[in-house]
Amino acid sequence: MKKVTGFIGAAVALAVLSGCTAYDRAESYVTKPVVQDVKKGMTRQQVRDIAGPPSTEITMVHARGTCQTYVLGQRDGKQQTYFVSYSDTGRVMNYGFQSCKEYDTDPQAGQ
Repeated sequence: MKKVTGFIGAAVALAVLSGCTAYDRAESYVTKPVVQDVKKGMTRQQVRDIAGPPSTEITMVHARGTCQTYVLGQRDGKQQTYFVSYSDTGRVMNYGFQSCKEYDTDPQAGQ
């Protein structure tokens, strides 16, 4: 019985520790300036001052305005991206953890 209890305890401890590692990786992206400091309504120049130059910039097809993608790092061999979209007046409209290509999708495509 003691062996079973010890095994269960070790399994729980391992599960808890592996969760901490995943959290630490996610936390490191949240502290990036483009993620932490960019807010809706900012100008393109304000974002560039905070985040530096983007990896890519596109004119969106399914949404209005332009969009910039920033590469935050790598995880499990895949680039972790963050987009910032701008209105026609050059102000931040939206942002989030995906690329501009993923953000600018046809809302009717899945129906």
